[in-house]
Amino acid sequence: MKLSDLLQFDNIIVQCHDNPDADALASGFGVYEYLRMNGKSPRLVYGGRNIIHKSNLVLMVDSLGIPIEHVDFLDNPQLLVTVDCQYGGGNVTFFKAENVAVIDHHRVSGELPAMNRVMSYMGSCATIVWDMLREEGVEINRNLATALYYGLYTDTGEFTEITHSLDRDLRDEADFDSTIVAKFRNANMSLEELDIAATALLGRDYIEEYRLAIVKAGACDPNVLGIISDFVLEVDAIDICMVFSVIKNGVKLSFRSCIKEVSASEMAQEVCRDIGSGGGHYYKAGGFIPMDLLIDSYNVYCKEKDVTPRFQYSSDDTHKRPSDSAIKSFLEERIFDYLNDTKIIYGEDFDTSGFKKVDYKKRPIPMGCIIAKDILPVGCCMGVRTAKGDISTPVGEDTVVIIGEDGSVQILNLDRLNKSFRIYKDWRFTVKRTDYVPKFKNKDTETIVDGMAHARVCIPVEEDFSRAFVLKHKVKLFKNKDDSSYISGRPGDIMVLPNDDRNEAYMISKTEFEKTHIAKGEEENRKKAVVFDLDGTLLYTLEDLKNATNYALKQKGMPERTLDEVRRFVGNGVRLLMERAVPQGADNPEFEETFALFKEYYDAHCNDNTSPYDGIMDLLEELKVRGIKMAIVSNKIDFAVKSLDKLYFKDYMTAAIGEMEEEGIRKKPAPDMVQKALKELGVTQDEAIYVGDSDVDIATAKNSGLECVSVTWGFRDVEFLKEHGATNLIDEPVELLNYV
Repeated sequence: MKLSDLLQFDNIIVQCHDNPDADALASGFGVYEYLRMNGKSPRLVYGGRNIIHKSNLVLMVDSLGIPIEHVDFLDNPQLLVTVDCQYGGGNVTFFKAENVAVIDHHRVSGELPAMNRVMSYMGSCATIVWDMLREEGVEINRNLATALYYGLYTDTGEFTEITHSLDRDLRDEADFDSTIVAKFRNANMSLEELDIAATALLGRDYIEEYRLAIVKAGACDPNVLGIISDFVLEVDAIDICMVFSVIKNGVKLSFRSCIKEVSASEMAQEVCRDIGSGGGHYYKAGGFIPMDLLIDSYNVYCKEKDVTPRFQYSSDDTHKRPSDSAIKSFLEERIFDYLNDTKIIYGEDFDTSGFKKVDYKKRPIPMGCIIAKDILPVGCCMGVRTAKGDISTPVGEDTVVIIGEDGSVQILNLDRLNKSFRIYKDWRFTVKRTDYVPKFKNKDTETIVDGMAHARVCIPVEEDFSRAFVLKHKVKLFKNKDDSSYISGRPGDIMVLPNDDRNEAYMISKTEFEKTHIAKGEEENRKKAVVFDLDGTLLYTLEDLKNATNYALKQKGMPERTLDEVRRFVGNGVRLLMERAVPQGADNPEFEETFALFKEYYDAHCNDNTSPYDGIMDLLEELKVRGIKMAIVSNKIDFAVKSLDKLYFKDYMTAAIGEMEEEGIRKKPAPDMVQKALKELGVTQDEAIYVGDSDVDIATAKNSGLECVSVTWGFRDVEFLKEHGATNLIDEPVELLNYV
């Protein structure tokens, strides 16, 4: 959902949850301001029994002019937009509305309306609204930027729990008022919360074996947990701590570590694994476990430990949950599991004799490469932000950035690039398997540059001899004893030593390893041939087809056709194209003469505006380098197919087959033309794939027994292709390499 989707409505209410925090206020304010800027007259409201009273929130509302209203009733608005909560949830008053939209960063708790933007991996709802405003090209004013920044600040424990790069972008790029934010921070803790912190510290548990403190705090603002954690870590006997608070809808946690052997972020992830979310920085992190998942996991825990579950009811007797002491025991067990079942390895002296030798090479999966000096001055510090974090490196004459299809980044030099990759200097690379595209910055000047505009396709070609080992338990690997951080792996993951070099060691999941590497001999199982459709797949031909159609229609005094109409008519051969274009079709007495005029004109003008789609010629070159045979099968007139093949593809195609029904070869979707192509290629149907852009191509592949890859850059849209059975969809030619 985009914010612009909301503009179709007039009577619009933006609703926060019943106890609005800074994130809810900021998110609601952002949506409210967007609607107001676009001529709407929205209201920003919240319900429930509690009126906003906390000092920092009152100050936030007053200082930034947030027009929040407390309401008990709404008169069935045309649109109700819930922010930082989900319609019908237990923390938001239910109001009837004709239409509903949801913007939230919490776990999905029920059925969502069609209009929604729920991103559960985001640190704050403010981040989502900020990103949606940027999508719409909104220039965010200082007050709104301050609200969004503070919303993220409070919901991520003063930024310590940030795990997603969009959160980092908001933190770093928001033009906020630092003076106002400082006032909010200084009003962040009430006297009541000071008492909560003091009581929590008095009741702390200390486990000397791990130099670990566990602290239970009463219900309070999440930032108070961070304050308690920071204070606890000041104690000389404590290296690690976990502070938690039980609230109505779950358990909020804060983690701290001051030793390199334990990452607070990893500890948070492990404690919350499979039942919540956790993460942050190496030394500071946080997490949240929803109450329903906690209850389910606690029941399993009690059954495994053969202990009687301990539950308690809420003050109004409406909710049953594990008791505070039960939750504490449960969390202790999870943190002990994490600390106990981990082996620490130092790369410079660990024994590799137990490693299984594996001959493998990297799969030739397309990657991107950027020559760093093409985007930034030599000598400056380059910052690269990815979905997994930030990388900083000086820009040298030979610095190269390698980008994976998932947006991951490696830094290499030109010599390694030229030895390890086949490079296509004119073939643009785009990231597909991530919701965050890498961003590049000159860290010396804080200037953001469009690095991805310079990314070009490169294909791994090197063969590595490596040792690989399947982990039997958790491992933390320090490449050197002096390293301040480690890489970690879980049971079932694979530790890899490329070229037997401990300094290059890394951990990778078994699934990802199999995706990115080929075992010796596996190459023989790959596809040996590709059969391509022509129009809308290899070539953009629509303009010339339209011109030929309209030339023939005009000569006969018939109404001409638009480009979109011709787009819908193509795919079943040119005769059917003209049957659809001519009034009354083949029943028109002048049809045959009109069709003849079309063929005559198209024969002479089939290449006036026709050209290969971007990336097609590089794709064909890469397929040729890999030894993959290729053919064209089209319902276009045979002479035109062969003419265009000779003009564009003579160095690549073994066969080019057009409409040949007069010779007894049925056109697509019958399998005849594909079978003829396979025979000329010398391959079986199992050794080839079919690539096309239409429903006719999907049916052709099915009738021929070939796997079908449908392209989305052609004459049919994605929804149409899916409705007609498309299962393998690619948006760019380079993506076909994943199928061969």
